[in-house]
Amino acid sequence: MHWKDEDPGGTPLTAQVLAALITSQRWATAITVDGQGYVQDADSVDAFIPPGEDPVS
Repeated sequence: MHWKDEDPGGTPLTAQVLAALITSQRWATAITVDGQGYVQDADSVDAFIPPGEDPVS
């Protein structure tokens, strides 16, 4: 997942997807967690970047 300006300094932030949350309505939401245990979902993500590709700013 890639956010254009989520870092504290306003710089782009990229995080690997840890899991997918599947709801009873059959919706899937990507989930990531950082080194401090903070969990983020994909509701506010700017882009999904395939593994091995550079994020586009």
